[in-house]
Order: sequence, then C-alpha cells, then structure tokens
Amino acid sequence: MLHIDDAIIQWKTKMNNAAETVIVATDNSESHAGEPPDSSERRASRRVFPFRYSLAIASTIVICYALVMFILRDDPEATVAFTDLALIPINGMAALALLYAAASSYQQRKKVYLTWLILSLATFSFTMGDVIWAYEETILKVDPFFSISNVFFLAYYPLFLWGIFVLPSLELSLKERFKMALDFGIVMFAGIIIFWNYIISPVVQESANYDLFTLLIYIIYPLGDLILLFSVLELLFRKIRGNEQTSLLLLAAGMIGLIITDSIFLHLSWSDSYAAGGLLDLGWPLSYALVGLAGMSQADVVSKKNSFKIPEFGEFRSGGLTWPLYLPYLFAAGAFALLVWSYENPIGLSFASLSWAVGMIIGLVILRQILVLNENVSLYKKAQKDIQEKELARAEVIRLNEELEERVARRTKQLEDTNRDLNCEVQERIQAEAAMRDSERRMADIINFLPDATFVINKEGVVIAWNRAIEMMTQVKAEDILGKGEYEYSLPFYKKRRPILIDLVTNQDLDVKGCYEELKWHEDGSLAGVSFISNLNGKLTYLQGSAAVLYDSEGNIYGAIESIRDITDQKMVEEDLKNSKERAELATRSKSNFLANMSHEIRTPMNAVVGMTGLLLETDLKPEQREYLETIRTGGNTLLAIINNILDYSKIEGEKMELEILPFDLLGCIEESMDMVAANAAEKGLEIAYFQDDDVPRFILGDQIRLRQILVNLLGNATKFTEKGEIVLSLSTTPLDDGRIELHFRVMDTGIGISQENLSRLFQFFTQVDSSTTRHYGGTGLGLAISRRLVEMMEGRIWVESEKGVGSTFHFTIRCQLHHDNSRSEPGDSILSGKRVLIVEGHRSVRDMLFRMAGSWGMEAVALARAEEAIELMTRGTAISGTGQLKSNSFDCVILDTVLPDMEGLLLARRIKDLSVASFVVMISHMGEEVVKDDSLSGWLTKPVKPRLLKRLLIDLISPPKRELQDFEAQSVSSKDIARDLSILLAEDNPINQKVALIMLRHLGYKADVASSGPEVLTSVKRKHYDVILMDIQMPDMDGLEATRHIREMDGSVSQPHIIAMTAYALEGDREEFLKAGMNGYLSEPIQLGELKSALESVKPID
Repeated sequence: MLHIDDAIIQWKTKMNNAAETVIVATDNSESHAGEPPDSSERRASRRVFPFRYSLAIASTIVICYALVMFILRDDPEATVAFTDLALIPINGMAALALLYAAASSYQQRKKVYLTWLILSLATFSFTMGDVIWAYEETILKVDPFFSISNVFFLAYYPLFLWGIFVLPSLELSLKERFKMALDFGIVMFAGIIIFWNYIISPVVQESANYDLFTLLIYIIYPLGDLILLFSVLELLFRKIRGNEQTSLLLLAAGMIGLIITDSIFLHLSWSDSYAAGGLLDLGWPLSYALVGLAGMSQADVVSKKNSFKIPEFGEFRSGGLTWPLYLPYLFAAGAFALLVWSYENPIGLSFASLSWAVGMIIGLVILRQILVLNENVSLYKKAQKDIQEKELARAEVIRLNEELEERVARRTKQLEDTNRDLNCEVQERIQAEAAMRDSERRMADIINFLPDATFVINKEGVVIAWNRAIEMMTQVKAEDILGKGEYEYSLPFYKKRRPILIDLVTNQDLDVKGCYEELKWHEDGSLAGVSFISNLNGKLTYLQGSAAVLYDSEGNIYGAIESIRDITDQKMVEEDLKNSKERAELATRSKSNFLANMSHEIRTPMNAVVGMTGLLLETDLKPEQREYLETIRTGGNTLLAIINNILDYSKIEGEKMELEILPFDLLGCIEESMDMVAANAAEKGLEIAYFQDDDVPRFILGDQIRLRQILVNLLGNATKFTEKGEIVLSLSTTPLDDGRIELHFRVMDTGIGISQENLSRLFQFFTQVDSSTTRHYGGTGLGLAISRRLVEMMEGRIWVESEKGVGSTFHFTIRCQLHHDNSRSEPGDSILSGKRVLIVEGHRSVRDMLFRMAGSWGMEAVALARAEEAIELMTRGTAISGTGQLKSNSFDCVILDTVLPDMEGLLLARRIKDLSVASFVVMISHMGEEVVKDDSLSGWLTKPVKPRLLKRLLIDLISPPKRELQDFEAQSVSSKDIARDLSILLAEDNPINQKVALIMLRHLGYKADVASSGPEVLTSVKRKHYDVILMDIQMPDMDGLEATRHIREMDGSVSQPHIIAMTAYALEGDREEFLKAGMNGYLSEPIQLGELKSALESVKPID
C-alpha cells in the first residue's frame, strides 16, 4: 500500500538536490561579512544550550515535582498550593524554551521562526492562566474554575493551532493529499465520536440544571482538546520531517499529554472526585516539560545544521515515520469496537447514529484502500515495463560484446603480424650488436692495465696477451711466454702442463676434475672456478679464475680470455667465519640440549608432585590439608610456568619461535585463560569479569596456544598484584582493509599500579619495575617480554596505562583472519529467547556481565545488587525489565551470588522458593567455596562465570524434563565416570611416572599394561591388540620415536593403535617430530588429569 512513495522518489531526487543546493547557498550568503560560510554556524553552536542538559534539567524538575507531591500527600491544602504555584515556573520555562527555538530559527527559515514564536505566545497565554488560577485558589481561597483564567486557557488552543498551521508542510502530490485527507478525516471523525460519547455528551446530559455560561465552560474545554488533537494529526501527517523530527515529536507528545490530562481532569471535576496531589497532577508538568524540550531540541537542530533539507517528494507523509500511517486503521478499529460495546451498554449516541458514523468511517477506509490498490497496479505495470527494458538492454549488451570480440580477434591478428615484424628487426639488431661486441673485444685485447692477472690465447691455444698483473703473480715475463702453446701457461701455477679454465670454456669435454674446488658456469657462457695452489712463489695460495670465449666480427671463436685473482686472504676470513659459526651452532645445540634435559629432569619429578597432588585433592580432606595441597600444586604450577618462560626465551633468542595458524574457538580460548587464574583470584576474593562487543567473531585463524599464553600472563600478573577489587577482561574488534580483523584486548585491574617513570622498564627481558615488588610478589621478568614478542609476531602491539595506587590496564592487539564458520545461531537459542531472568549480584562488573550475557541470548533480564531489592520486586507484583516495560513478578530463572551485601545467597534462594516466583535458581560462587546442596537450588556455577557454561546450564534447566541440581563447574573426573572399554599400553621407564599414570588411569576408570622400554613395547604390540599406547619419548634401548616408527611399519596382521606421546621435553619442533614419526597426539609432562581424559575420550576403539 506504500509502494507509490518509493516509486515517486526516483524521478524527484534531482529536483530536491538542486533545491537543497540553492538553500545552502542562500544560507551561506547570510553569513557575517569577512567570515567563512560555516563561521556563523560555529558561533551558533557555541551559543546554543546543549539538548542533553535540557533533558537532564527537565527530568530533574519533573522528578522533584513528584517527590514534593509525594511528601505533601497527607496535606491537601499544601498540595493544592504547591501544584498551583509550581506549574507557573514550569510552564513559563516551556514558553521561554519555545521562544528560544524561535530566536534560533530566525536566520534559517522565517516560517519556522514564526511557528515557534506563535507556539511560545500560546504557552505564555496558558502560563498567565495558571498565574490567575493559582492566585484565586491559593491566595483568595475561591474556586477558580469560572474565573478570568479561562480566557487565557482558551486562547491557548487557537494560538497553538495557528502555530502548527504556519509550520511548512511536506510537498505532496494530489493523490497523496487526497489520501492524507482521508486519513485525517478517519482519525478526526473517530476522535470526535469518542470525545462526544465520553466527555461532551455526559456533560450536556448532566448539566441541564446549570446556566448557559457554566455549560459553555464545561463544553468548551473538550472542544479545545479536539483542537489539540487536530494539531497533533496535522503534525503527524503533514509536518514532521527528518531534521526536525525529534522536536516535533516531542511537541506532539506534549500535546497528547495535555489532551489526556485535561480530559481526565474535566471528567473528575464534573463528578466531584478530583483530589489534588494525585498521579493526574503529574500530567501537566510532564506535558509542559515535553513542550519545552521540543523548543530546546529545535534550537539544537539549528545549531548543528546551517541548512534545512527540503523533504523529498516521495518520502512518507510523516517525514520518515511509518507508524502514523497506521493511525486511521487504529481509530477506525476503535470506533468499531465502540459500536460493538454500545450494543449492550448505552452511550451518548444512539446505536443507529453510531452505526451510521462507523459506516462512514469504514467507507472512508475502503475508499483509501481503493486508491492504494490502484497505485500498486500502476507500480506493477511500471515494474513490468522496467523489466522489459532491462531485457532489451541485456540483449543489446550481448550483441555489442560479440561485436567487440570480433574486433578484438582482428586486432589481435594485426598485433601478431606486427610482433613478427618486430622480432625480425630484433634479430637484425642482435647481429649488429654482436658485430659491435666483436669490435669491443678486439679493443679489449689491450688489457695490460687491468688490476687482475689476465692473459689471452687464440683458438690454437697460443698465448697472445699476458698483462703486468700476471707477470707479478707468476714472476714470468710476457716476452718469455707470448707465442707459446701446449698449456705452457699452466706451468707457473701447477708445475706441469695441463688444461685450465681458459681451455675448458672452448672445449667442455676436457677433464679438469680435482683441479678446482668450485666450478660455475654463468648464463653468458663464462666460467668461474677456485683452485688451491700449494706452491706459488713459495707460499700457499687460493686463486679465483674467470674465463670466457672471444669471438670475431663474424661471430666465430678466435680465442679465450682468463682473469685470475688472489683470494687467499678472503679464504682465510671465510674459514674463520665458518669456524666461528660452527662453534656458535655447537653452543646453541648444547644450550638447546641442556634446556631439553633440564626440562625433562625437572618435569619428571614434577609429574609426580603435580599429578599426585591433583589426585589427592580429589579425595576427602580436612580444610587444613586441602590448603597445604593447594599450596603445593600452586608452587608446582608456578615452577612449570617459569620453565616454560625460560624455554620460550630460548626460542625467541634463537629466532626459532613460530606460530601455528589454525582455526579455533576464540571464546573457548578466553574461558580457558580465565580458568587458569581462577583459583588464585578466588583465594584473594577477587572478581573476574569478561565483556566483548557483539561483533566479535566466534572462530578465527591463529595460534590458540600463544594467545592463551599472553592472556594468562596478563591475567596472572593482574591477579598477583591485586589484593582486592576486580579484574576485567574486555574484547573489541575492528575490520581491516585487507579483509582481516584487529582484535583489541584490555586487562584492567585495581592493583598496586605502576608509576609513570617505571612504565618504560616494562616488556624487557629480565627486567622488573621495582626490586621491592619482586621480593614481595616474585617473578622472573620474562612474562611480559615474551608476551610483547608474541604480540609482535601476531602483527599487533602491547602497551599499558597505569596510575600508582589505583590500578593498571594492559592493552594488546593482534591481527587475524576470520574463519568461514562464524554463524551466531546455536542450538538452544530459541529456548532462551523471551525467557525472563532475575540477576542478583552485589559486584557491579559481574552483574553487568551477566546482564549483557542474558540480553545477547534474547532473554529479558532484570539485574539487582541487593537481596532486599529482589524480595521487594517479587512481592510487589510488577517489575521493570531492561526494556523499561512493566512485567509481572514471575521469572523463568534467578541467578544469584552466594554472598550478597545484605543477605546470604542461600537464604534468598529459599525465600524465592517459598514465594514460588521462579522456576529455577542458579547459585554462583568463588572457586573453592563449599556449596550446600539445597532443594531451593537448581544448579550452580563457580566464578569466573563463563558464557557457554551458563548458557548450557540455563538451556538444560529450561528444557524439560531436567530438574536435578546441575554443576557445570569444577566437576572433577573420578572413577565414578563410566570409562569406555579401551585396551591401553603404558610405555614408561620411570617407576614414579608409571605409578602416577596408572593411578590417573584407574581414577578415570581404565586399566593398562606396562612396558619399560622400546623393545618391550614392540613385543607387547605383537602379542596383544591395544587401542591406545601412551608412549614415553625417552626410554632405554629404544626411544619412543623409534618404537613408533617400527609399529607403523608393521604389516597388516598388527592393528595400528592410537599412539599418544608423553614427554617432559618441550622444545620447538618436538610436536612436529612426534607427528612425523607417526604419533597421533601429544601430552606434556606433568600430565594433567583433564588433558589425559580428553585425549582418551577422543580415541575410537579398534574393532
């Protein structure tokens, strides 16, 4: 029905663009003399009062008005006095705001200026009425309903209507005007019916005993409200445009508020049920505030634009707003509903009269629909014509392309002929240049002054040139050797007659093997070689020779030339460099071997310490024992982190650090990083929150391990140097021109901070900010330096913002490719959409994080900080959701912290269960806190809360029939887990590691055979079928790599098991070497129980 608007836009755009250019030129011409065209706009922008300040002031006034009314609610006389007197300055400020809008619009458009001026006069008139009303009711203590104030009140309506009519209207076609008239008539007609039945008719019927003046007063105000309704319709259908939309919408909202407030007031006054201080009294100040904000918004628009865009001919009649187009249908439906309701409920009009009126409205609606259908038919025909024209144009393009191809073929043939001619010319030029080179070669026979030892022979092998440099090198005079052949020239060098380089260039069949260390032919046919002379004038000498063929003017060979250079000193330097390089490589290999052995020797006992500690923590322990074991595990993990940092430093120093670019789940990487610092944060009582922008992708291409290492370093430092408060990780993304994205990570803490003079010392190897902090907090000074190098390898940068005693924010960016699978929809999204969740969390960052999580899943969330607020909300019966809408007090789910500022979380959970206002209650707590299993709880999570775990828990709870207590965090693997039937062989020579691995496997529900060497592994594989082999790399007799190669080379009679490497080595290239040998996976010691479980679960049993 609205397609005609889009069609008209296409041919009217140019006309409007030209008109807009004229307006801009006109406005620029009015700038102050001697100033740039935009100087007046800048001055206006400086003078204007910002709209946001106006909005804040208006909101404050209305709120204060309501608070004072609430305070005076028990004193009717004081309430009347306050409401009468307070409305005067409020309405006066609205009048001044409209006058301010008029003054601001004066230089732009005179009609707009006149509109706002008239509206300000109307509002001022209403203010004068308020003054008289307040004086009579408050000071004189008389009823002001029939006072002179009515004159000013009633003058408001025609003035306001006049101001609206003066405002420039949208340019519309004749059909559009007719449709608008129909819309206007439908709405106005329906409005008159409603006003007559509910306001005017009851007044007329009940006022038979009143005099004419009293009756007129009661009737004229509803008529004035109809005038305001007429003004609202005029604004919505004809006046509202893009650059004035906000101000005019505010004006319309204010008028609608006055209509509703006045109507209710008249109805209550007539029935003697009006009482001052009620909610109705808020209608007037709120409406005045909206009208005043309309004026301030208009001034704000004028200050930001030095020209008013003329609305395009085809824009919606409401200037871009579509919802006013539905008003005729809504009012028609309302009139029809009134007709149905009046059938059994008598109203001011008879049923027959109302039926005729509703019939007329329906007739207008049908007439409007006929016009719309006709317009759609016209559009359809025009679209069909456009399609035909496009098809004809496409056919013409095809024809032109065919002609163009023919022309290209002809042109190509012409170019080929031309190219052939050019080739002939090139060949002729080559021959001419060869003749020139021949002449140049003959000239080059005069080589006596060349610095290198040089001689020339003819094609018979006779010496025809012997320069001074070769005389000095060989101590043979030219006159003694010129004219001699039969390899005479080789005697000074080799003490015997033999072919050398100069002979080889003319006859490549000659054998010179063993005479030259290096021989190299060049593209131009010349030959270079290096030879060692044991006795040249009594000393050892290295000579580098270069030989080439000489041609005559006809291109025939007439001889050859060789130049010789003494490179003995160069060879000595090269030999020294080679020896130095070998020594450096040997030192590097020694250091690498040392680091590998150190890693192995430390990790092997640490495997027992960390592994056994983890297993012992899975048992029932006293709190004191658990604390001791946690300390042991923390110390072990810290030692492993130091070892890893040292190894990474070694890789960086040797320039062997490389990235492994693979697709991975970005959110999963971040959650794993938070998990690794969660225990330390929980021990200190720190809160960890995570925020990401909506456009952050789910999957990227990059090195997940190195990104996690950077995050763990930064989060670990934040945890280490923060004693109380919070750690917040946030992530945003920026698209790049080459199709990649840049990820920006921020790690903010409330720790000790860093002084400005110490910031420059960060990110350097073996350097820490302050020795005192090192003694107190520990550390090696490697973490940040390694992180900086990793960030640079990912084409990013890292920096820090910090204030001593306040906290620090570490930033780093990386650049990466998007993975092709980044769909945001996930299974279960539809289950959570529209569900209501209540969040009760005392810490603001965590509360905001949970609120944003729920909102991103389509849930309606309400977030509160205190238990009392939650109880009050649930018992009050209504709540305000994140969208600002009133909702009932029931929720699908409640998420609450174990410790709230005013109550234990468990007590609140039980209270919620007693109130029966939520289907499920989920408890969140710090890692390590004991969570009591209670009937009031449906599930629990540990902090830091991870989005995917929370989402999965909510889906499982809301999806029937799961009702058990859910625990998605800190679920330890145990022997209770049902392990699959896998046949496992453990290849490990160290008894301690054997014991740890077997206990872990038994804890997971598996059994395993043991082999202590490589040969034992091969024997076991031949004797029995195994699904999995956990292979140690370093074993006696035969290491794990060689054993794996032998297994992979076995014939088909032996089924190939899944081989997982277990090693304490951790140098660059280890993983690639393991996979190349035929292994399927890799576990680094000390073995973590969760990693072992995941590795075994990925194995498919062999049939």
